[in-house]
Amino acid sequence: MVLVYMTLISIAFFVVSWAVMNVTGAYLINQRVAQELESVDELALEATPYVKSADADALYEMLVTRGRESGARLLILGADGTVWVDSLSQLNGMRLGHGEVRDIVSQQMDRSYGFHRVGEDRPLASGEWVGYYASAVTSNSELIGVVMAISSMADLTRSLSEIQNNLVVFFVVVLLVVLLVGLYFSSVITHPINELNNLMQQTARTGFAVRANPRGNDEIAQLGRTFNMMSEKLQNMETMRNDFISNASHELKTPLSAMKILIESLLHQEPLDPVTTKDFLHDINQEIDRLSAIVGDLLTIVRFDSKSEKLQMEPIALDELLFDTLGRLSPVAKRAEIEIAPACDELCFVSGDPIKLQQVIYNLVDNAIKYTPAGGKVEVRLFSKSGHAVLEVADNGIGIPEESLPHVFDRFYRVDKARSRATGGTGLGLSIVQSVVHLHGGDIEVESKEGEGTTFRVVLPLVEDPYADFVDDEEEAAPTDEKIP
Repeated sequence: MVLVYMTLISIAFFVVSWAVMNVTGAYLINQRVAQELESVDELALEATPYVKSADADALYEMLVTRGRESGARLLILGADGTVWVDSLSQLNGMRLGHGEVRDIVSQQMDRSYGFHRVGEDRPLASGEWVGYYASAVTSNSELIGVVMAISSMADLTRSLSEIQNNLVVFFVVVLLVVLLVGLYFSSVITHPINELNNLMQQTARTGFAVRANPRGNDEIAQLGRTFNMMSEKLQNMETMRNDFISNASHELKTPLSAMKILIESLLHQEPLDPVTTKDFLHDINQEIDRLSAIVGDLLTIVRFDSKSEKLQMEPIALDELLFDTLGRLSPVAKRAEIEIAPACDELCFVSGDPIKLQQVIYNLVDNAIKYTPAGGKVEVRLFSKSGHAVLEVADNGIGIPEESLPHVFDRFYRVDKARSRATGGTGLGLSIVQSVVHLHGGDIEVESKEGEGTTFRVVLPLVEDPYADFVDDEEEAAPTDEKIP
């Protein structure tokens, strides 16, 4: 993180420094050019009468005096570019072909300037930048000469170099400050992240009981709280998994133990009593059925958990499915001396898997019959409300204690363990019912009072009657008494 910030700051500083140097350099150069051209123009005006009279001595004295004052080398050239007077007396009589001279002599410009890097063979220091400034000397709008000033740019380049050095020093200082501040804040930021990482590693080693201690409301604290929520959920899932394995093992072991005892009793019985043997084999058969039911429910739960359970969705008349299921359960209710009272005043169509939804109805009504004493009543009501089909299964049986209500859909949970095993329950029925209802986009809830009875309520989304259009077409096509012409 610090390296990224340092890189970004370096790039930003480079861009800003480049811009500052360009703007500052351009300003200083433009200012120098304006000053030098103004000075050359003044010199040209002053030299005009001497050039007209060809007074070389006066021109030389003037150039030497002005050159000493300005520190520049001054030259007076004729209209053809030949040097008449040189303040250093080195180029007298030479014809100069510099661009600034050509601009005035050939291009008829009033002034011109340029910058050159002089070499060792030149009068100024090797490698130094100099400025050439030229101005026309005219008389009656006719060119009679050229004034040229050659001045060193060393002071200007020195100023730019100082600015550049100051910027570099400033950058180094800022970079060091940013580095120190960045390292400090980086340690402040990464410390809780490292703590959280250590907690995750500890969780991987010891389990999901580890918790973070988030402080504040920043992103790291939110991450810590999310970690705690995740750990708690995983711990609950781990506990549920262990309970599930423990309960499943117990449920599978119980019928196996019973069968083992019965078989051992038969093995040690001499001679075999046919009546006793038949009773024992009947009991073994019942335990096998119970074991098969447990394994079947476990496989169903596994398919739900792995999301591999596929629903065969189709429009279903829930009232027809309800009465068909109640018809299958009527012998069970008759043996238990329980009255089943269905109530369905309207058609309710839902989209679902008929086998799975029949399992929901069967399990709820079967549970109500099992936990209702002889002479009791189970009411099954089906109606629509707010775009949903509502199925209620209410009994006046033993009821469920209030502390057990939140757990009735937990796997292997039994309110009355002894009675549940006596009635053949596996403790998985309601969990399967809840999973099926949720897969169909519905919801299930329970209300109960101990000693008064229990009501399970299933809510499923309604769909339109798929046969409505067919019925309308039938009615339109019905024969009439009118004669066909």
